[in-house]
Amino acid sequence: MFSPEGSIIKGFDHESGLSPYAQDEHKVWQGIYDDVPKELLSLLDDEAFEKDDVTFCIWRKNSDRNWNKGNVEIPKGASDGSDFLLGCIFHTPEDFVEFASDYFDLPLSLEVVAKIYDDLPITEEMIHILNSSCDVKEVLQELALL
Repeated sequence: MFSPEGSIIKGFDHESGLSPYAQDEHKVWQGIYDDVPKELLSLLDDEAFEKDDVTFCIWRKNSDRNWNKGNVEIPKGASDGSDFLLGCIFHTPEDFVEFASDYFDLPLSLEVVAKIYDDLPITEEMIHILNSSCDVKEVLQELALL
C-alpha cells in the first residue's frame, strides 16, 4: 500500500511457521507489527487486507532512507516467507526470467525483460514476444492507464 506518508508491504506465506494458522493460539507472530508507524499500519485496517493473515511486514516512511522490518525472532530453520514472496521484485532481469521459468513454467525473452527493467517504453513487438496469444492493443490500453 502506498500513501502520502510512505509505503507498507504485508505478506503471508501460508507454509511459514510464523503463520497464525501454525500456532495453537492463532495470533500474529510477536514483533511483526510492533514498530510499524501508526499512519502506515492503519492502511491495513480494511478487512480486504486480512491484517491478521501475516508472516512479515516491511515499511518505509517517506523520510526513511531504508525499508524497515519489526524485531521478529524467527526460529532456527524457519522462514517468514519474505525472501520467497518478494525475491523476484529486487533481482536482475536474469533472476526474474529464471523465476518465471521455474515457478510458472513460463519461458520469457531475457532481452525483452531487460528492456522493461531498464524502464524502456513497452512496444507492440515486446508484448508479442512475451505473449503472442494476447491482444496487443488491449495490453497497450491497460498500460496507458498506469
